Amino acid sequence: MFSFTDGGLVLIPGFWALLPAIPIGVLIWRRGTDRRRTLMLLLALIHIDLVIALTIFPIPIAGQDFYRNTRGLSEDNIVPFTTIYVQLLSSITFQHRSLIASLHALMELVGNMVVLAPLAIYGPALWPSLRSWRRFALVAIGFSVGIELTQLAGSLLEGFTYRVTDIDDVILNSSGAVVAFFIWREMERRGWADPWLDRLRDVLLGSTARPAPEPAPQPRPDAEPEPAAEPAVR
Repeated sequence: MFSFTDGGLVLIPGFWALLPAIPIGVLIWRRGTDRRRTLMLLLALIHIDLVIALTIFPIPIAGQDFYRNTRGLSEDNIVPFTTIYVQLLSSITFQHRSLIASLHALMELVGNMVVLAPLAIYGPALWPSLRSWRRFALVAIGFSVGIELTQLAGSLLEGFTYRVTDIDDVILNSSGAVVAFFIWREMERRGWADPWLDRLRDVLLGSTARPAPEPAPQPRPDAEPEPAAEPAVR
């Protein structure tokens, strides 16, 4: 539960990255007055925490010596489109490769494209300056570069490449985020975004729909009408 072993490495699992998000999320939920902003803050928290759990964890804490001697820092890539080309070639051809390997390469491509897509939803909503696609693209690139630099720092500290630092990940992450930006802006323009956000808000924050008022009681059909009041005699 607290750690697991893989190939001789003792690793801290990614779910530890999720634990700090629980009290932060509760604080956001309890202090939120604007439900739309609260929803976006929770979406940002969930997204960032999942990115950390998936890209930084698991973290080796023991058993690194074998990999320091055999692997070292030898798998990083700084040549643009090298990894993309290999993954595309692997996903479209089955020569000398199994179906599982081809699907894995395709999943890596798609996963790198969508990993920063949620930023296109909550980013411009929380920071209006990001409604400019150029500024948004710079933030997406910075986000992705931050991930890769953190992975590189972790590998340097461990003494071997346990998380590959790849310039192609930055290209895929940021380009996927920009594509998601334009898709979301078009959904907003067509009025498709608000219903989806309303459903998500009801799931995360609870519905705000008020109960329908009870109908006024209707007279029974067999009830005799009350006699009209007689005029007062003067």
